[in-house]
Amino acid sequence: MSVVRINKYVSVAVIVGLVVGCQYVGPIAIDQGRNRYNSIIQSTTTQQTFINIIAVRNHEPTAFLDVTEVDATTTFSGTVSGAVSNIGASATHSTTAGTLAGQVGAVNSGATYTEQPLIRYAPLLGAALVAQLVTPISVDALGDLYDSSWNVTPLLDLATSHLTLDQSSIYPVLNILSELASFNALAFVATKSDLTSSPATTSARPKGEENSSSGSNSRPPPNDALTIYLNPFHPPGSAKDPYLSINRRELQLWVRLLWFYQGTQAKFTPKDPGWCAHIGLSASNESELANWDSYLGKRSGLDPRAVIKCLPTSIELRTLPVTPAKLKGEGLISGAPLLKTYSAVGILKNATETPGPKIEFVSPDRYREITSYPWNKDLDSSFFYLLLPQSENEADYPAPQAFSAEKAKTDQVVTDWIARADAGNLFVYDRKPGMSMEEYLRLNRRLGSLRRYILIIEGDLPPANAYVSYFDRGKWYYIDGADEISQKNFNLISLFLTMMAIPSALPPISPTISVGGG
Repeated sequence: MSVVRINKYVSVAVIVGLVVGCQYVGPIAIDQGRNRYNSIIQSTTTQQTFINIIAVRNHEPTAFLDVTEVDATTTFSGTVSGAVSNIGASATHSTTAGTLAGQVGAVNSGATYTEQPLIRYAPLLGAALVAQLVTPISVDALGDLYDSSWNVTPLLDLATSHLTLDQSSIYPVLNILSELASFNALAFVATKSDLTSSPATTSARPKGEENSSSGSNSRPPPNDALTIYLNPFHPPGSAKDPYLSINRRELQLWVRLLWFYQGTQAKFTPKDPGWCAHIGLSASNESELANWDSYLGKRSGLDPRAVIKCLPTSIELRTLPVTPAKLKGEGLISGAPLLKTYSAVGILKNATETPGPKIEFVSPDRYREITSYPWNKDLDSSFFYLLLPQSENEADYPAPQAFSAEKAKTDQVVTDWIARADAGNLFVYDRKPGMSMEEYLRLNRRLGSLRRYILIIEGDLPPANAYVSYFDRGKWYYIDGADEISQKNFNLISLFLTMMAIPSALPPISPTISVGGG
């Protein structure tokens, strides 16, 4: 083989190597790197959230370390070498003892691929820590999460500290909202309340700037209310249409909601107040709203689509107080905010601390007991576990000694009702004939306190199948790999923490990818 031919092969090999590097190294780097980095960042973020849940439960400080940027510098280099031996000899096809006679040439090539990742961590400290952890969740965030198909029960139970003026009504209201949402009867929208606006909040603009679209004065005021809308009823095809019974149930629950919020909403006047008064229903009459269940039973022939015209079809949960002028003009009983939300750390504390935790730490045996209840087996459509009073920790729902007998009676009534109720309708303890409103509230409060959104198993042995796990102080903590309900709500808590994250103020890194002559 001549030197000229060797050089030709070497040149071709070099060119091919460079072309291959230019065309394929970049895509290969993305293909191999993106999934690996994404997977490990997701895994460690999940681990960090889980560790912080356990830390808050054990009254320890939280710690957040964000991976703000990953830049991987990739290098591709190729080597090609050639050699010729027996220069001057004539090529021959004869061989002796397996040795090739004559002039011999050889070409050797090699390639090296290296990746040098540069990862930027940002520990959450100082003002950024305070802003992320103690800023309340906004109504816009709640509306966006609802629009993203998160179930209203864990969404409101985990994120809100108040839903009504009366703290004791939170669970009765949440129970009603949960059942109405199960019918797809509600819409939740972040809005700006007219009752909280005042001339002071809309400062006068200089002349000529009224229609300007620039500047801070042109920005609309932020949303400060979560408005609940009742969706229109389905028109039934006949008197036996199942939609008719669903509409009647929705109407019944909606009137109960209006009773809870009576005196907190803007004035409403029906188009036909005489007919509404005739059927015993007035949006401004508290006693009629409270007794509507009995009215509905007596007037079974009423069309829900006609009855709903007597009532407002929206309820505004404000996060700001009502202005004094509008408080007087609307005749409200209070101008205090109706809705208050937790911050990120508040969500963790509310979910883990007793009494009334939303996350239950259980032994392996208690986990098997709770998940074996018939009403806890529908993992696909359920968004919470419902415990029995005997399966709670003692500190979860304590009662003073003077009320121990009443608590025992309430626990037994709720236990019997859960055992008999339809597994898909464990939202509202229904008001029976002759039941006082106080008893109705008490039983629904107890029912709401038995919901758990995450079960964290605490044991001595490492888990065989864990969604996420952590070993601390001689104990293993983990969420079971088959526990879909806990996983759903764990992801919701992770979203709450992520939504409150502060963007990094550091300038981005300038990465380079070297692939030879590409």
